[in-house]
Amino acid sequence: MAKRAMTEEAKLMKANAILDQAAQLLLKTDYEKIKMTELAKSLGLSNGILYVYFKTKETLFLRLLWREYEKRLDYLISLTQHTRIRDFDDVSRLLLEELEYLVDQNPLYIKLEAMRSVIFEKKADIHVVGELKKLLFEKLSQWSADIEAKGILTKDELLDIFFKESAMIIGCSHISTACQNMEENVRSLGLHEFRRDFKKDVMDCMTCYLRGLKAEHDQTNRDNMQNVKESMYASG
Repeated sequence: MAKRAMTEEAKLMKANAILDQAAQLLLKTDYEKIKMTELAKSLGLSNGILYVYFKTKETLFLRLLWREYEKRLDYLISLTQHTRIRDFDDVSRLLLEELEYLVDQNPLYIKLEAMRSVIFEKKADIHVVGELKKLLFEKLSQWSADIEAKGILTKDELLDIFFKESAMIIGCSHISTACQNMEENVRSLGLHEFRRDFKKDVMDCMTCYLRGLKAEHDQTNRDNMQNVKESMYASG
């Protein structure tokens, strides 16, 4: 039986090993079929030691999602720093490029994000949920600072875009899964109209949203300019 890690570094390594194994299991099977006892056994741990690191299954997978958030935001920050951003269109292209990369390269994140609000946050340790939301906000603030400094969008607007995008990922993922299940039920009838392309759906949703946001943003700028002109004429 494996001994409990004692140093902070060793504990972190053990926690990451548990998360690595949980990630591999989730990519191979459904979340509901993953058992904490089987996870512990696959790592050579006792159930007691596993629960020392993660009090509940939901807390474990929420921590795993946070690790994927970190990877995503580190990539987004790096992409932003290496992209010439002059206006709203540049921001839109940046966001769509990052979203396409996410969908193509990180199926684990997509699967975890789709379960976040309906499973993890409802049953995970409330203190862990609060801690991770705080860390997420700090990381998002770090990303948004460079764009906000250019005067294109405010931090609040950028955070709203990010969370709207997350909602689209969740919604399109659920629709894709539901249609897949429905197709399996009617396949014997030769019906295929329930098929959905998750990547196309989420990219189209985000593109449409950004176009609408740009139109709204442009109109706000025009209104502000008009107000300034009217104020100047009135004072003159």
